[in-house]
Amino acid sequence: MNSFSLLALTVPAKPSALTPPPCRPCLSPSRPAARYEIQMEMAAALPSSWEELSPDLLGLVLHRLPSLADRVRLRAVCRPWRAGAAARRHLLLPAPLPWLALLLDGTLVDFHGAPVRCAPILREGVFRYLAVDNLAFLVHDDGRCSLVNPLSGLTLHLPKFVPDVRRALQNLPNPQSFVPRTHSKVIVSSPLGLMPDPLVASKVRDGRSLDFSPCKDHDAISVRLRRETRIMRISDIAFVHGELYAVNFYEGLHVLKLDASHLGKPKSPSGFQLRIAEDREQQQIYNYGDDPSYYVLRYLAESNGRLLMVRRWMSIPQKAQLGYHEKTVQFEVFEADLTSTPGKWTKVDNLGGQALFIGTQCTKSLLASQCAGGVQEDSIYFMHRACDKPFSEYSGLCVDPLGDSGVYNMRDGKITPFLPEPVMAELQRKQKSLTWFFPTDA
Repeated sequence: MNSFSLLALTVPAKPSALTPPPCRPCLSPSRPAARYEIQMEMAAALPSSWEELSPDLLGLVLHRLPSLADRVRLRAVCRPWRAGAAARRHLLLPAPLPWLALLLDGTLVDFHGAPVRCAPILREGVFRYLAVDNLAFLVHDDGRCSLVNPLSGLTLHLPKFVPDVRRALQNLPNPQSFVPRTHSKVIVSSPLGLMPDPLVASKVRDGRSLDFSPCKDHDAISVRLRRETRIMRISDIAFVHGELYAVNFYEGLHVLKLDASHLGKPKSPSGFQLRIAEDREQQQIYNYGDDPSYYVLRYLAESNGRLLMVRRWMSIPQKAQLGYHEKTVQFEVFEADLTSTPGKWTKVDNLGGQALFIGTQCTKSLLASQCAGGVQEDSIYFMHRACDKPFSEYSGLCVDPLGDSGVYNMRDGKITPFLPEPVMAELQRKQKSLTWFFPTDA
């Protein structure tokens, strides 16, 4: 029964033809004839079926759907809805909620724990993968690398990453026995399609070097972060305004300066220029006698045009093995002030209404008020550090893949779960480490 039929049930019978209708000036909503004409006019303005919903109404519905899967289902109902939704593409929809990627088998699930139907990320001939925003960085058995969009199937091959992968595999005693960490993080300078040839950067294995290449061009470089004669480990990397930034464990910030006319010619000998000096008092592990030790991870994130560094403090129980039992207790956020030389880190107490989703593989900032689904403002959504140690999945030690994952509210310092308890329990049963995956609306 359509909306017109439902409305007709409430309309009183039409006056007899023997009784002349009153003149229109005399009509009053209190008279049956007046009510009849008003209701008929309203019914004429309503769509006669669900297929005739206006694009404006469809746009309102799309704005209230937090899951990309739900938006895809709406467009698949019928052709008029698909056309109506397409007519509203000029309006910016809120960013959909991120998905969760299972590292062992490449499965994608939404925030409700429901599996997402897409092309398989892990396939025959693929050694491992990393989540890269809305893409997957694949490492093939023969060392080849590629970027794949599991929703559209778009694939970009990265031939210049092959030598570094092969060198890493040669240094392993038995590379086929487990997933080697030839690359620990991969980032792209802009979404594919937004620029003619976005840049891709990869932090290699132990964080002592970076591979840097356009997605489509065949030029590439491999650089190391050096301090005098010492090679320094890179803690995290991020693109901001098209430039690649790297931070080390002493919180020194470096920017990669390249010759725009030739990628293979960096402007400085090491490829990096120092923007914020190191603080030698900073450490990775802090020991306080008989008290629990603290392990600190540092992340870089672009947030509304700003470059942020996030300190994540984790307590380590005494005699516990690092990587399995630490618990996140606090976050600190700093903004890079590069207006002077050298620059400095300035601590901030809020994110300007943004929400940060951080993880070893994938980090992203979203405007919370434009995210459907109740994303908290000035909050940090964080993954358990188990994804830093993928080997544990193959040795049976990945008992709780979610671990201490949660949401840290910068306003009150409280940590709460980021998923409903039933979804948490379902994912814990899978015993597979997770990372963020950010689908884009089409």
